[in-house]
Amino acid sequence: MNGLKVIKSGMLTLLQDNGRYGYADIGITQSGVADGYSSAWVNRLLLNESNTNMLEILLGNASFISTVHSYIAVCGAKVELSINGEVKAMWKSHQIKPNDTIEIGMAKSGLRVYLGIKGGFHIDPELGSCATTIKEGFFGKIAPNDMLPCDEYRDSLLTSTPQIHIPEFLDIITLRVVLGYQSDCFEPQEIEKFFSSPYTVSNQTDRMGCRLSGEQIAIDAEIVSEAISFGAIQIPKDGQPIVLLKERQTIGGYPKIGSILPMDCYRLAQARPSTTVTFKEVSLDEGMALTKELYRFLNVNV
Repeated sequence: MNGLKVIKSGMLTLLQDNGRYGYADIGITQSGVADGYSSAWVNRLLLNESNTNMLEILLGNASFISTVHSYIAVCGAKVELSINGEVKAMWKSHQIKPNDTIEIGMAKSGLRVYLGIKGGFHIDPELGSCATTIKEGFFGKIAPNDMLPCDEYRDSLLTSTPQIHIPEFLDIITLRVVLGYQSDCFEPQEIEKFFSSPYTVSNQTDRMGCRLSGEQIAIDAEIVSEAISFGAIQIPKDGQPIVLLKERQTIGGYPKIGSILPMDCYRLAQARPSTTVTFKEVSLDEGMALTKELYRFLNVNV
């Protein structure tokens, strides 16, 4: 079996693709890459299909040995990437050959690093996806000595991301929000408070959702549990917003003030604890237009 052999797996390394669709009715979450922008660039650089699987590496600090001729690309959180000790640029494709050592350093900004290989890894999907969801038993953590099989690729494949499309992961971010029908559950002054107050990303943040801390949003309403969309902003009884991300539960009963645009969910998935978050309202039409433009540009459907 040839591919990439894991030497060091870092804090948490998972196999991911764009997610598992069509099973929410039986309680199975979507899962998939947390930062769909960076991961889409990995596949774009490698001329892969948009749903080709890759590794999502939390905070970096991982290394691998290749047993194949191929190409890799690394995007996402800012890390030092090296091949055989030679520093290489992120957001570009790089040739690898047998016995090459690939090292990914600790993240300097952002949270999640994406490492992909030409053609992806040969892992049999479960319910149509290679997305890892540990709590539901779909795959598990990548560990040292794991072998990630893939094909040889010997043709030339030298690509790079234009600088204008490489994101910066900042300490202050603004998230665009489309108000939902449950915004009627909130008094106008509470909605105004929500949009005018800064929040902080808390330590209680993971692939399921991002908990924020700041001004309490008063809510005195109960709703029947219902399906939850990617980016939905729940307001629980303590008044602290929770933004639901890729491993969100399939249903929930907290009132939702609105939903964040997918592109901004990707940015939030890269936000470290203590990052300052503010919200900006956009109309439904504007939100749909921006989202369609993003997916058309990335050639993905996630």
